[in-house]
Amino acid sequence: MMVSMGAVSKETPVVTIVHDCQVVDIPEELVEEHDITVDYILTPTRVIATGCKRPKPMGITWFKISLEMMEKIPILRSLRAREQQAGKDVTLQGEHQHLPEPGCQQTVPLSVGRRPPDTPGPETNSMEAAPGSPPGEGAPLAADVYVGNLPRDARVSDLKRALRELGSVPLRLTWQGPRRRAFLHYPDSAAAQQAVSCLQGLRLGTDTLRVALARQQRDK
Repeated sequence: MMVSMGAVSKETPVVTIVHDCQVVDIPEELVEEHDITVDYILTPTRVIATGCKRPKPMGITWFKISLEMMEKIPILRSLRAREQQAGKDVTLQGEHQHLPEPGCQQTVPLSVGRRPPDTPGPETNSMEAAPGSPPGEGAPLAADVYVGNLPRDARVSDLKRALRELGSVPLRLTWQGPRRRAFLHYPDSAAAQQAVSCLQGLRLGTDTLRVALARQQRDK
């Protein structure tokens, strides 16, 4: 986001401060295209120059941004408008699924960030919000998968690795480790149902995970 705002460039060094015990080597396959690598690590005992040559992301990866995220983060809307005027591809996650058929009339949707009067926004703490859904996101979509009973010492990288090995990588993963659960977001309900079937019996360490459609968690 700061790159899109012109606040930083690819020459801007990235520095982080952690404890010595938090410094570990991360396998290349765990680093995704939108992840930002650091140039310097400061610990209580040393300064580490990582020497990482991996290119840093040069802007916002729009196809990973959902309409819901656009609604919750106002600055994204202005940045998207700016990049759209510059001729960049700013297609959002799932937008291609709503393209009209040739020859069909197209209905113009409400612009992102606006809603009819008296319509509660996503931040509304509605009674319809599912107890199994991520905080503030309301009822889970049919394309979301709930993963529960995560080990207390599990890390998001452990779950990502297991998903890759099983060939069931979601579009997005919402990690709630302290609550021993995570939500996997797939492109449609068919992909979510397939993931639920594929992940049955999945274990992390000695714990067998509970996997179900997030909507089913709401109905319990």
